Amino acid sequence: AEAGGVLKHRQALPKEAFLSLTDLIEAGYPNGGLPILVLSHPWLTKHHPDPDGDNLRQVARALKALLNDYKVKRYGVFWDYLSLHQHPDPANGVMRTKAENALFKQGVGCFGTLYSHQRTTMLRLTTFPRTYKKKDQPEGANVSDYFDRGWCFSESALSSLTKGCGNSLDIGRMREGKEYDRPYALIAECATGGGGR
Repeated sequence: AEAGGVLKHRQALPKEAFLSLTDLIEAGYPNGGLPILVLSHPWLTKHHPDPDGDNLRQVARALKALLNDYKVKRYGVFWDYLSLHQHPDPANGVMRTKAENALFKQGVGCFGTLYSHQRTTMLRLTTFPRTYKKKDQPEGANVSDYFDRGWCFSESALSSLTKGCGNSLDIGRMREGKEYDRPYALIAECATGGGGR
C-alpha cells in the first residue's frame, strides 16, 4: 500500500494472501473478539473498487494501528474484491467461471454472518478519497454517498445489530497525516456507536 499498490481481484492473489481457520486461531483474540475484520466501502468505479489505491492506503493505516496490539499477531480481512471471486476483465468479456460464480454466490450468502457477528470488527470507509471527484465519473456511475448505497447501508445495518462502538470503526474519520500507533488511538477517533451515522 505504501509503495502505491493497487488491489488485485481475488483470482489474481497469491495463495499466501489467504488465511486458514488454523491461522486465525493462532492469531489471537483481540479484546475477546475474533481476529476478523470486515470492510464496508463504496466502490469507486463499476469494475474496480479502488483503481488508484487510495482506499487501500487508508485501510493499511488502520491495520497498522490495529496490529500494534500485543494480543493479536494478524487479522483476517474480508474485503469483497479480494475475498470473493470477481469478473477478471469484464470490459474484455472475461467473466467468472461457473465454479467461481458458485463460490461467489456462496460467499455473498455469508454476508449476514460476517457483518453482524458480534465478535468481528467492522471497518467502514464512509468517505471518498480526496482525489475522487463525483463530477468526473462517467455517466451512469454510482456516485452516491456511503449511506445512500444499498450494499453499504445493508452492511452497516447488519453490523449495528450486534456491535459495540469498539467493533464498528469508521476509518473515514481518520485524520490525514495523523499516525495511529495503537489500536486505542484508532478506536477513539473512529468508534461510531455500533454502526450509526
